[in-house]
Amino acid sequence: MYTCKDAINLLLDFLDGEMTPEESQHLREHLSGCAPCVDFLRTYRATPGLCKRAMAQQMPKEVSTKLTEYLRARIKSAS
Repeated sequence: MYTCKDAINLLLDFLDGEMTPEESQHLREHLSGCAPCVDFLRTYRATPGLCKRAMAQQMPKEVSTKLTEYLRARIKSAS
């Protein structure tokens, strides 16, 4: 059976179907008894969709201008 660290490190292979049936079964056994890893898996699965939606949003011009001014001031003061 896998540890939490093992489970987290194997999630991509698991989701891509690149694990042997035996490895997949071991991971499923771990997930069946580990709520934190199941929560992490849900978050891991949701991340691409969240990123796509975030990238589709446009920052209001006023916020963009203020952020740009702030960052330029910080860069200038760090030089």
